[in-house]
Amino acid sequence: MKKQDLTVSPFIRGKIQVIQKKEGYRFGIDSPLLASFVKLSRRGRLIDLGTGSGILILLLNLKYKNIEYHALELQPDLFQIAQKNFQLNNIKVNLKLGNVKDIKKLYPSQYFDYVVSNPPFYKSSMEKSKNEEIKIAKAEIKASLEDFIYASSYLLKNKGKLFIINNINRFSETVILLKKYKIQPKRIRIVYPTLDENATNFLIEGLKGGKEGGEVMEKPLIIYKNPKEKQYTEEVQFVLENFC
Repeated sequence: MKKQDLTVSPFIRGKIQVIQKKEGYRFGIDSPLLASFVKLSRRGRLIDLGTGSGILILLLNLKYKNIEYHALELQPDLFQIAQKNFQLNNIKVNLKLGNVKDIKKLYPSQYFDYVVSNPPFYKSSMEKSKNEEIKIAKAEIKASLEDFIYASSYLLKNKGKLFIINNINRFSETVILLKKYKIQPKRIRIVYPTLDENATNFLIEGLKGGKEGGEVMEKPLIIYKNPKEKQYTEEVQFVLENFC
């Protein structure tokens, strides 16, 4: 990976600097939306599974300074980019290179208070990109959605929280898997491109060892006020410009 293959861009009005590849995986709006959805109530350990460029931790650190951050990334180039991003933004992160499928070899059980993850959205056959890095990040090439949820359950302490975003087509599958691995969905928010279009994504906060009852379905999250002009709603504009 050569230096000339990378870009460095200010984000959130220059609050953070983000290194990414010119060609290859680059984070989308789903990462800021997930980071904004996360609510942490106390100090503790947090891990980002499949950290990519490290964008989730870069954003969360703007709001939560007393968290011990950890991150796991499978792809060596993205691992190096995340490492550079954490250094550039002066964030101490315990970063490891590895696959969530090997989670028991990488971390002790019930070690974390929080898990955040933006796992692959698609089955392997659905991601048509010719770029292998993008395929691995967005589709189940190296690990499945179930692998990520199992790993989350293994890592979380009892009453620890998981925050996840995924494609709306995988909503029922995600809920089933969460319950299978003893994570109770507690807070849900559905994402829509506009008021007039069907949902595209969902956000879930799950509680390890939680009981049924008291679930909250939050108001819809609308991305665009004017999609033709790429004009975001006030809420999304705030997230992308101020975050916190």
